[in-house]
Amino acid sequence: MMIEIDIETYDRELKFDMAGVEGYLTSGTIVEIPGGLKVKYDGALMRKAFGFPEVLQLIVDASTNVELGLLAAWLYDKANGKKVETITINRKVVTLITRDGILQVLEEEIKTDK
Repeated sequence: MMIEIDIETYDRELKFDMAGVEGYLTSGTIVEIPGGLKVKYDGALMRKAFGFPEVLQLIVDASTNVELGLLAAWLYDKANGKKVETITINRKVVTLITRDGILQVLEEEIKTDK
């Protein structure tokens, strides 16, 4: 199962911070996070109109044993204080951007896919 994560943000540096790189990031870059998870940066949707956030697209391979708590904590730590408007997991919007809010949606999405 693949978990698709979209992050709408006004922070143009967030993608570099998430990947641990400076200045340049390509689609397909794999980011290793705590717990041995691998997150694939799948690109960003840039809107040409002024005042709209970019949408970072991430993919997590959840076919292996995924530690959802670590994934939720990593996402929250990266998003916290970074002008993030929304986080969407498999097209379900996280209504409360906290570790617990992210974890709740991740758990719901894993359960519904089984």
